[in-house]
Amino acid sequence: MPPDPFESQITFVYSSDLVASARFYGETLGLALARDQGACLIYQVAPAAYLGVCDHRTPDPGGVIVTLVADDVDGWSQRLRDAGWTVDGPSANPRFGLYHCFVHDPDGYLVEIQRFDEPLT
Repeated sequence: MPPDPFESQITFVYSSDLVASARFYGETLGLALARDQGACLIYQVAPAAYLGVCDHRTPDPGGVIVTLVADDVDGWSQRLRDAGWTVDGPSANPRFGLYHCFVHDPDGYLVEIQRFDEPLT
């Protein structure tokens, strides 16, 4: 049986100036701040879509992480492994209050499947 469907999606991007990015996304675009993680600000773009702006760069192509939010991180991790993908995790991340795993897509983009310890909304 497949894991439960994803609940929402977050795209994480790198910011060289988190304060300027907060002004742009929060004030100029008027996006609601869903979570302030210190190093990352997560804005709600639509009911189940979010944009994360972080002050650190990922080493992956374009500095982008596609995050899919689901309760069943273990189930998704196993499904990916069963399909032949190399999965990092799952593991807890106390710094950001979440449980997650990572896999690279066929083009090398980092895909994260995560569950927040406390829901975004």
